[in-house]
Amino acid sequence: MRDTSPIQIETHLSRTSLFGDLPEPRLQRVARASKMFPLGKHSALFHSGEACQGLNLIIYGQLKLAFSSTDGSEKVFDILQSGSCFGETELLLDEPYRVHAQALDDCLVLQVPRATVLELIGDDGEFAYKMLNGMSKRIHDLLLDLEDFTLLSGTGRVVGFLLREAEATEPGADKVVIRLPAAKGVVASRLNLSAEHFSRILHELADRDLLTVSQRTLAIPSIKRLRNALV
Repeated sequence: MRDTSPIQIETHLSRTSLFGDLPEPRLQRVARASKMFPLGKHSALFHSGEACQGLNLIIYGQLKLAFSSTDGSEKVFDILQSGSCFGETELLLDEPYRVHAQALDDCLVLQVPRATVLELIGDDGEFAYKMLNGMSKRIHDLLLDLEDFTLLSGTGRVVGFLLREAEATEPGADKVVIRLPAAKGVVASRLNLSAEHFSRILHELADRDLLTVSQRTLAIPSIKRLRNALV
């Protein structure tokens, strides 16, 4: 892995909501301390059990966070997109990672060292608030996922996921074309389903004319009708 220049890192940091409002001198100090990690598809950023070195921000590409079992299988915990920030919990608790992070495509990750982040939290209340706000939103989303996993059937989980993706793609529209954020097997694991079960549900929804499937692209002719499938 190689570093890029502090000037390039500063440019990337300035475009993030978390670091973008820092005063220029402080932003420059953060940039000088930070590193960039280019990752090829399927490359690992870190493994379960490794110490957290800092706060991670995805500049471009996708990563999955997943739990690994002793038999080699995995459970996808989250799918992270460009602009995502992660590693806050391990950083603040000074705990090793419980999951591994693997690139789903070519990816560039910016890492701000733990000591630098802790200094910012202590010195800058606005930065601390933004970081806590981001963590709170992720915890809220995870609670919603847990609620779905506990209370909804497999079909309910898939429909709920598709509705959220549609709203994020084209808010308020009734006819939407969405693209799955990752391969079907990865999305299935994220929804706590097997790949076969996920594909079967998509085909069942297609048979009911609630969507059409073309590889990772899904066309939903009516959000209202799809939402009614939850009833």
